[in-house]
Parts: sequence; C-alpha cells; structure tokens
Amino acid sequence: MHAAEGITIRFDVKNPVLSNVVLVYHMSVNEFPLTDGKATVQLDGMDALYANVYYGEKTKNVYLQKGDDVTISFDANDFDNTFAVMGGNEKAIDYLNKIQLTGLPNEAYIQPWSEFKATVDKKIASMKRLLKARKFAADDKFLKMEEGRITYFYANAFLMYPVSHTYLTQDTTLVLGKDYYDTLRQYVKEDDDLADNDEYRNYMIETAHVFDEAGKNIRQLYPKVLAEMSYIGENTKSDKVRESLIHFLAFTYVEGNGVENITDLQNLYYTYVTSPRLNDIFKKACAKWDKAAVGRPSPMFKGVDVNGKEMTLRDFRGKYIYIDMWATWCGPCQKELPFLKKLEEKFKGRNIVFVGLSIDQDKAKWAARVKSGALSGTQLYIGKGSKFQSDYRISGIPRFILLDPNGRIVNPDMTRPSSEDTEKILNSQPGL
Repeated sequence: MHAAEGITIRFDVKNPVLSNVVLVYHMSVNEFPLTDGKATVQLDGMDALYANVYYGEKTKNVYLQKGDDVTISFDANDFDNTFAVMGGNEKAIDYLNKIQLTGLPNEAYIQPWSEFKATVDKKIASMKRLLKARKFAADDKFLKMEEGRITYFYANAFLMYPVSHTYLTQDTTLVLGKDYYDTLRQYVKEDDDLADNDEYRNYMIETAHVFDEAGKNIRQLYPKVLAEMSYIGENTKSDKVRESLIHFLAFTYVEGNGVENITDLQNLYYTYVTSPRLNDIFKKACAKWDKAAVGRPSPMFKGVDVNGKEMTLRDFRGKYIYIDMWATWCGPCQKELPFLKKLEEKFKGRNIVFVGLSIDQDKAKWAARVKSGALSGTQLYIGKGSKFQSDYRISGIPRFILLDPNGRIVNPDMTRPSSEDTEKILNSQPGL
C-alpha cells in the first residue's frame, strides 16, 4: 500500500545509541528496529492518528493522517532540541508538543453539579480558544480532530464526577437528576472522524454502560465488557463507530486478560467487526497469549552468562526449569532472592535447574551483581524487550515460569519462591 492510502514514517536517527524506536498509539506499543539509525514504517487503514514517539525515556507527540509520507529525525544525543518532522502537518505537531490538556483539580469535583458542569464547559471553551489562536485552516482535518479531542477529554470528567465528588466530600447522599444525564447524552454523538480517537472512544463506551438499563449494574470486568459490546452493537448506527468501539473493547480485554473462556466475546466481536484489518489485529492479540499457553512448547530464550558464554533454552532440556525474570533495579525482585536461594537448596540434586534471566538495560550493573556472589542458580543476561519477554507478555517483574523437561510450559505465571505453594507444586511434578 502506498502512502496515499496509508501513512509512511521514515525514522532517521543521528548518533544512535539504542537499537529501537517506539511508536505508541491506541494503547499499543510498537517497537521498530533501527539499521544504521534508520527505519521505515507503513501504517495502513487509519485516517488520522495521534501517537507518541519514544526513544528510550525521551518522547514527543505526533499527529499523522492518511496520505502522509513523513520523515522523523533527531540526534540521539540531543533528542528534545533536534526532534523534527518533515512532510506532515508540522504545525499540528508543534501545537501538540507545546499545548497540553490538563485534568481538572480535585477542588473542581467538590463543587455542586451545576457549578462543576460550568467549570468543564469553561475549560473546553478556553482550550478551544488556544487552538483557534493557532489559526489552522478551516478545512484542516487536524482542527476538527483536535476540537473533538478537547471536547471528549473534558467530557470524560462528567463520567468521573459522581464517584470523585462522593469520595472527596465524603457525602454519600449525592443524587444526580435529569440535567446530569441530559448532559451526558448531549455528547453521545456518532462521528466517523472521531471513531479512533481515544478520548471519544472512552466516552462512548462508558456512556453505553451508563445508559444500558440491563447492564448498568454489572461490575465484574468480563460480563461488563460483554454487556457494553452488546449494547453498542445493537444501538450504534455508524458502522465505523460500532466497529471501532467493539474492537477496542475486545482487543483491550484480550491484551490484559488473555483468551481463556472468551467464546461469547469472540461471537460478539465477529458479529459486529468485519474489517479485515481489525480482525487481523484481534487475531494477533489472541495468538500472543496462545504462545504462552500451558502445554505448549515454550518460546525460546537466548542469553549470555557473566563470562560471555551464550546459552539457550535447549541447554537445559531434560530437566525442569524454574525461570526468574528480574532486574537489578527491581525492589520486589530483590525481596524474592533469599527465598529463591532457599528453594534451590531444598531441590539440590533433583531434576530441576533454576535460571535467572535479567532484563536490565545496564548490562554492567547486572554483571557486577552476579560477580558479587549474592545470586544463586544459572544467571543469564537477555536484556530488555527480548522476543521471549514479549511472547510471554511480561510487563511487570519479577515473573516466574515453570517448564517441563521437554521445554513445555507447566505454568507461565508460576508462584513466587516466597509462596508456600511453590514447593508443593514442584514436588507434585512427575519425575522431579
């Protein structure tokens, strides 16, 4: 697909010190490997896109739209001052990196409803005045997109008001009348241009829950998601808005909770979402979880020990493997180390090995810790962002994994060494 039908991004990094550049949009984190500081990315099927470019801990906001062929360049030694975007809506990107939407202070939520509503209305109007002062052309798509983003960023505060007001005032007698619900309905508008906007989407989903008489009292996550998908499917006229909202609900649920017992969710999803692009994204999200399913061959890891010797999962075949994903900077990881050492001592001479996989960015700190003698078992360095880490969808550490002698997954989220259940689980394994 050519740029006219999609979005083309060309990254050009001077003096690169990291191997990847990251683009975050629609709650997904996308890493792109750099070759000599360069990478080309094609994004298809999106009319307009707000995104964040990350290089290490440095970040900038960007706005992209269908047909853009942009070059994003910066010097890794001076990211903030050299970041530049050529070929896109440079005026919009400058605005996004200088003007920030800020949430309302707690004091606003203490106000009575009528005063709070007026505060929100004033905030929306004031931010739109700042946007207007930038003098974007009337037919600039970004102008409408940003007006919508401003509107729904602050309209979401209406949804937060009941809980926030009650919590901050400790007044449990709050009763919101017709004006509150009429205000919510005022912003429930089907708009194809805003269908993929995060603020708009969040508002439309949450108001669906509010106005669904049959499902508004459901609190458990999975039943709530199903109720929202059903309500949106049955009550949304726009195909694009309906698909975007239902896809977002299903995708984010699977991303965070996996694919176990989701038949009802899949039935709803494939009933209302027919876009091949969205279907492919959803299927890939499901497949990521399948890689870490119990009984499947474990994804492969490759690391080096403190002497530089390379080792992989295959080097430990024939024994159970208790894997500890950790890092030197991780406090909870450090708390598990004494328990891990005791666990290894209890199982010394048995058919199991204990392998630590470090995801430190600073390899020198890891090496120093290993050389200190404070660690037990086989210690390997695999670095941050490995395929092994992504295949297991590890975003938080420590994370423990148990594999059988054939390298198959016994437990992708094994109990910690400090848990009383860990020793019992290990003792119950055949041949251990």
